[in-house]
Amino acid sequence: MRNHYDINVSYNGSHFFATSDRSCTTKNEAIRVYLILAEKFPESEGYKITTTYWQSGGERVELLSTTKKGERF
Repeated sequence: MRNHYDINVSYNGSHFFATSDRSCTTKNEAIRVYLILAEKFPESEGYKITTTYWQSGGERVELLSTTKKGERF
């Protein structure tokens, strides 16, 4: 999993839809999608749009790495 922006649209307090984790991986993509959704799904008609930035991390596990030549289990 990689870092991404999740944009959720609700309608009258209930989940309507959300973007996929592969839809908005940069801030510029998220802004572009948000602006389009805000125009198509206005708050005045009962929609609410929320955006969350998700970060994932990782840690290299040397014991399970093949980068050190000659080392075996």
